[in-house]
Amino acid sequence: MEANSVMVISFIVYSLFIVGVGLFSMKRRKDTDEDYVLANRELGPWASSLSASASSESGWVMLGLVGLAFNSGLSAMWIIPGIAAGYLFNWFVIAEKLRKASLKSGAVTLPQFIAGMFDSDSRLLRLIPVIVITAAMLGYVAAQMNAAGKAFEVTFALPYQSGVLVGAVIVLAYTVTGGFRAICWTDIIQASFMLVALIVMPLVMLSEVGGYEIFSSLLTATDPNLLSLSGGMSGYGLLGFVIGMLGIGLGYPGQPHILSRFMAAKDSETVKKAGLIAFVWMAAVYTGAISFGMFARAYFGTLADAEQALPLACSELLPPVLAGFVIAAIVAAICSTADSQLIVVSSVISRDVFGWGKKEDKTSPEVIARHQRLDRWVLVGLAVVAVFFALTENRIIFDFVLYAWSGLGAAFGPVIILGLLWKKTTKQGAIAGMLTGAVVTVVWKNVAVLKAIVYELVPAFLLALALTWLVSLMTQKNK
Repeated sequence: MEANSVMVISFIVYSLFIVGVGLFSMKRRKDTDEDYVLANRELGPWASSLSASASSESGWVMLGLVGLAFNSGLSAMWIIPGIAAGYLFNWFVIAEKLRKASLKSGAVTLPQFIAGMFDSDSRLLRLIPVIVITAAMLGYVAAQMNAAGKAFEVTFALPYQSGVLVGAVIVLAYTVTGGFRAICWTDIIQASFMLVALIVMPLVMLSEVGGYEIFSSLLTATDPNLLSLSGGMSGYGLLGFVIGMLGIGLGYPGQPHILSRFMAAKDSETVKKAGLIAFVWMAAVYTGAISFGMFARAYFGTLADAEQALPLACSELLPPVLAGFVIAAIVAAICSTADSQLIVVSSVISRDVFGWGKKEDKTSPEVIARHQRLDRWVLVGLAVVAVFFALTENRIIFDFVLYAWSGLGAAFGPVIILGLLWKKTTKQGAIAGMLTGAVVTVVWKNVAVLKAIVYELVPAFLLALALTWLVSLMTQKNK
């Protein structure tokens, strides 16, 4: 049997297994309104931690971060301290407070939660999150489908457009039927695949290069700056780069697909254990991705698309069966984010747009069934739109994901932080903060002079935080 056929078969076996796990999760389905979007708030520590981690560290880590390390070398390591701080703050400061608050208010979506923090029926307070989440998440999902197209293109010689469609079909196969519980169950497997792949592949690649000394000499001959934390930069250029890389961690408190895992956690003990598991997983995965990217640079020298380094190395260096499973790990990373984001957006649109202002008995079987049908149809429609965007333009995954990450992190992070930790936060402050975070992100990203200074999340987040605080102080009498 040809090597490529073996790879295809092993990948198909993995894909069927994932879909099977998702479908099997339906056996645990409960007839409640919260089940399809929050798994009835029953997630344990492993499901909470690995699902949150896999959904946030997606194809952009397996492909995008590897590509960044391939091109930039050791300076890519500046991303790790900021990411670590984001994980620690999210799990040990935000998670438990958000879980309790959402349980108390009965919120199942982020717009509902934000409105619940201020006990407000303000249309604007709900409308802004709906618009920001829909716009950013559709771009985010399109980037994941873009990653799927790249992975299939380089490993199975499948046309890019066909790869995008295959990735979408795999995600929809279990997400539409099993909902949030199916996503979290499959995320456990997908996160494990990602972890194994990013521990094993750097070792394989370093061995192929000939050891650390040869690797070091090859990179030095290519570009000495690849082994420097400064990356050859200095002065304000280096300062802006470091601040931008560290600032990526600011986005964690504002990501709806991560926050939904906190809402769904079973209890306080679950949150504590999940935080430790998630942090260890993150450290291993990020270190592995950056190490592999650097080793791959020494091995390949140059590539037309650095974001294809991992699938290309798998197909060249591993036995076909193993290569198929590592490719599956890449697609797993893609699926674990795309499915989470689709369920978030579909639940936001079905509950906060179509369900706005309706007074219904959420325990009624008819109401529950109608909500779940609407959730599924909206999810399919959103997937079609995201696939269309992915087919029209072959984007750089790392850059596009960071844009969406910034929009969500700056719009919601400051509001979530102050709303949970500072009792004087007002709905007017929240509206000002969300608008500021979203608008500054878009403006900063699209003005060349500003974009060259620092990653847009940093100024957008800080300005949104300041405006939320300032406007809240000015509107205390109206609280």
